Amino acid sequence: MGKIGKFILGLAGITAVVLIGLSLFVRFYLTEERLKEIIIPQAEKSLGRSVDITGIKAGLFSGITVESVAVKEADNTTDFVNIKKFVLRYDLMPLLQKKIMVSEIRIVEPRITIHRDKKGKFNFETLAVLAAAAESSTTPSPIHEPGPQAAALPLALTVNQISIEKAGFKLTDQLGELPEVTAEADINIGLEIGHDLASLRYEGDLKFLVDAIYQELKPHVQGSSHFDQQQIKFEVDVDLDNEKAHIQGEVKNYAQSPDIRLDILSKKLNIDHLMALLAGLGTAPADQGEKKTVAKTPGPPVAPGKLLPPGLKAAGQIKVDESRYKGLSIADFLVHYNLEKGIFTVNNLSARTADGQIQSDLRVDLNQPGLAYDGKFNIDGLQMMSAVAGLTEKEFNQVSGALNTHMTFSGSGIEWPEMKKSLTAKGDYGLFDVLIKKTTITESVARLLKMDELRELSFEKIDGTLDVKNGQLFLKSTMNGSEVSGLAQGKIGLDGKIDMPVTLLFSPELSAKLGQQLSVAKYFRDETGRTEIKLKLAGTLDRPRPTIDSSGIQEQATKALSNRAAEELQKLLSNDSKEGEGDEKADAARQLLKGLFRN
Repeated sequence: MGKIGKFILGLAGITAVVLIGLSLFVRFYLTEERLKEIIIPQAEKSLGRSVDITGIKAGLFSGITVESVAVKEADNTTDFVNIKKFVLRYDLMPLLQKKIMVSEIRIVEPRITIHRDKKGKFNFETLAVLAAAAESSTTPSPIHEPGPQAAALPLALTVNQISIEKAGFKLTDQLGELPEVTAEADINIGLEIGHDLASLRYEGDLKFLVDAIYQELKPHVQGSSHFDQQQIKFEVDVDLDNEKAHIQGEVKNYAQSPDIRLDILSKKLNIDHLMALLAGLGTAPADQGEKKTVAKTPGPPVAPGKLLPPGLKAAGQIKVDESRYKGLSIADFLVHYNLEKGIFTVNNLSARTADGQIQSDLRVDLNQPGLAYDGKFNIDGLQMMSAVAGLTEKEFNQVSGALNTHMTFSGSGIEWPEMKKSLTAKGDYGLFDVLIKKTTITESVARLLKMDELRELSFEKIDGTLDVKNGQLFLKSTMNGSEVSGLAQGKIGLDGKIDMPVTLLFSPELSAKLGQQLSVAKYFRDETGRTEIKLKLAGTLDRPRPTIDSSGIQEQATKALSNRAAEELQKLLSNDSKEGEGDEKADAARQLLKGLFRN
């Protein structure tokens, strides 16, 4: 055997003796009782709580195993934290290369209970370590002393597996302001740290289950996640009283500039049910006194975009195959959204409802203090009666027909007084097979003209254009019906005030009835027996005040009398004139009479 071989053999022998000696030292000196004497007093001093350890074993090669660790509450009776087992396994040989190789860290059934009493104090607030941290944070450090510098780590650390099995968490609140939460989770992580923290690498998986109770709500949430230092991927299933949704996505670069992908998917969702569940929330418990609120002077408005993390990006979709809102069934609801540089956009929001199709795009600038938005929407074939059946506004429930409309809009603000000042919109619309039943407007017009037939009106088509600006809706509508046709062109304030000239053209049958109720109506009939009446609508949508347009009546009367006089004069002249001369004289007379009536 050569010198090198003898050297290696000797070194191996020395190493074996050292390891055996260390093993015997650990086994016979670091006994369970001695380890408890070392660990428990230090833990109790740091926490300010009693600490119990049922058993602890340490071996040079086998690692460390701790059985049943409990950190007591301040009353020293119940457990604040409880761990069924803690296991640490490591490899010694990598130490020769200045590496710590931990093969396993396993924590079995760790449990923590957070409780808030009737005075609003949490059970963790009395921990000594928190009091020490609070005291150190309030102690100012000398200005001339430089801050601590990040030091290089003396050893590289690798942990093959960190597993936390059946971790439990429980939250209770005697004030009733926080939900009662019970959660369980399983976590597996592997990590590696070089000679500085910047080299930290880790990868892991998480599975969790959460049940909560808050007043009448009992959500059940379960999910899983895979994560590393670059991104987090997750899938979550939420069940709230049998209303279910699946949430999936990922977060990239979460430590610096988060880039989020979030999708919300549901087969069936009853929004009416969810709204009913949420309706009772926010009510203070009966045993809680009224809290005094201190009025705060509002500061300058802050743009929502300024409150977002720097560089935040978000995108995703919301898809609900079937939903219900205010009694209205909605199918194939789909929306794609995106958030970047403080600009939130909704692309191709679409849904089918009330036998029609809805499509919309929206852009919201979150960088503005009051928000700024613009967009467009299209509605095709929407049945009005079905679409607004659940609305409380009575007027909308009294109009039926198929609606088509194409609209663009823009504005700013989140409160209605500000919104109605800045809102602009422009578009066209068409309503087909229309039936209007006893609205405040038709009722008031029927009373004015003394015709019950006008309380309900039907039209083959109502179409026109609208333009919203300066708090006013400028409307132009053409109404085509077998009994009544008409034209409305005027404005309606967004506060409900009406200024709308209306021209109504009645069928011969209705004209005959109108002539019986309105004596002057017979003078407004044309050669086909149809009667034209001009009205002015004023007042408000709730209390409309229609009146007969006096200027219109004068114009119509002048026209009618002129035509009638001209006809009679023509007959008279035709009888007294030669052939060919009568027509010329009659026409001259007619023009003269028209001029007189105009003046």
